[in-house]
Amino acid sequence: MRNPKFIFVVTVVLLATATLALSRGRELKPPKKDSNGIEWYNYEAGWEKAKAENKHMFIDFTATWCVWCKRLEANTFSKSLVMKALTEDFVPVKVWEKSPDTLLIDGYKIAEEDLRKREFRANSFPQFWFVSPKGTRIGPIKGFVQADQLLQYFDIVKTYAYDSTLDEFGNPINLSEKSDTSTEKQEP
Repeated sequence: MRNPKFIFVVTVVLLATATLALSRGRELKPPKKDSNGIEWYNYEAGWEKAKAENKHMFIDFTATWCVWCKRLEANTFSKSLVMKALTEDFVPVKVWEKSPDTLLIDGYKIAEEDLRKREFRANSFPQFWFVSPKGTRIGPIKGFVQADQLLQYFDIVKTYAYDSTLDEFGNPINLSEKSDTSTEKQEP
């Protein structure tokens, strides 16, 4: 008689090994250029790039029928400072409302449409999220935004100003050092 625990462990190890092999050997989708020349990644490729380059992802949840999404591309994403920030400081990611893609994210398989609906709950368009290189989600920002407003959001995110426990480079702030210097006795 075979040991059921042994069979279970071997099965789990084989499945984990196969998943890891598939994720490493999987060819990621290349980015697609929009009319402004911005290369937009799908979520899976964008996540891998963001981790590798230690950058935040900027995720644009969009739909082909969305008038405000088209105005955003024409009036906001077309501005040179926005284009520069998107390409230099962030990994631009576009997630379409009816995407047929299946993603493999850190060994977790999910339909891109389910990622949008269930993980981010992005059911209105346009909608933006940021994701840190460590996976922290920052958002949502809903609706049309002007270039100057989007640049302000970019500055907050790229300098980690949304997280008071991190410095401007995303490194943890040593709070014990700060409290030690503030408790020193001052002489009269």
